[in-house]
Amino acid sequence: MTCTSLDKQALEDILAGATFLGSGGGGPRVVGQMIIDSLVKAGTLPTLVALDDLDDDAWGAMSAFAGSPDDASSDTFDWSPATKAFQDLQAWAKSAGKPALSFVLPIELGGGNSFIPLAVAASLSPPAPVVDTSGARRAVPSLAETTFAEANVPISPMVLASPTDQMSVTVSNATVADNVLRAVVGGQQGFGNEAGVAAWAMTGATAKKSSIGGATTYAQGLGAAIRTAPAGDKVGAALGYTSGFLLCQGTIATVNAETSGGFDHTTVEIKADDGTVVRVFSQNENLIAYSSAHPTPLCLAPDLICYMTPAGVCFSNADAELVPGTEVALIGIPAPAAMRTPYFITQFAQDLLGLGYGGPWVPVERLRG
Repeated sequence: MTCTSLDKQALEDILAGATFLGSGGGGPRVVGQMIIDSLVKAGTLPTLVALDDLDDDAWGAMSAFAGSPDDASSDTFDWSPATKAFQDLQAWAKSAGKPALSFVLPIELGGGNSFIPLAVAASLSPPAPVVDTSGARRAVPSLAETTFAEANVPISPMVLASPTDQMSVTVSNATVADNVLRAVVGGQQGFGNEAGVAAWAMTGATAKKSSIGGATTYAQGLGAAIRTAPAGDKVGAALGYTSGFLLCQGTIATVNAETSGGFDHTTVEIKADDGTVVRVFSQNENLIAYSSAHPTPLCLAPDLICYMTPAGVCFSNADAELVPGTEVALIGIPAPAAMRTPYFITQFAQDLLGLGYGGPWVPVERLRG
């Protein structure tokens, strides 16, 4: 298979695009930047392989970090638990008589979880490529909100690892796996709100049928479009690339956040330039936005609700820019067709109900059209 080496510029474009497309979640941008800096310094640049270039009978697995994004945004970031989890899954594959796990799959897009697979893949011996695909072309609150889960790909065994502990669990489906994951990871009595995760060992043929190809290069293209756009047209470049809608532009007025059960629950209030007030509600990821000027929501997950500054800085709910006084453009983006199926709408409806919204899902283009 043909692999492409990702240089520093490519990685930083992926970081900008993936942070934006994380829809508030997927880990803080600072985690991705620390991984980039570390890989560049060590000279261990990761490689990317197109989904269609995978051998059908090759085996690989998903790699990620789970827990509270705020807890992941410290001064240093140690991705070794994710490497440990993946290596344990490699050992399982060997003991089960399966071929060696030779590729790494991202679960979602985000400033952290687009880079955990890249870091893990580069640190394996021998290094492995990351597949240009994802289980979600955004960040998602749960394992069940992925194309892997929709396709009923067996998730077991799922390996969890912290710097000091690790465990392997056998579960029947992604919903049960997510409940176990949150119980183990959530709180200081568990894994301390952070854990490396490896799961969904699968063949190349299964990956082709159960993931969204081109996810990483889509993020890279968006990052490059924002970077090369003239000053004053960064927001326009993002809107054009994503076919998005400007929900509002203004200044962040208040941010209220609390962490429980491995989730960051955040409410952000934006004082829009037109005098209205826009509120964004999240559970790690931004799930729903309202305006004081509209009786219906501005945007609903699985469609994306994304932040960037007018100067082109993309940020998540775990980044330093999410503070009162930051000038912000709030952008709604249509989710890819693969994430607008009845399965995903039903999954996200459960999250929205938890935030107090019991109405129907309406595509962002109809809300804003």
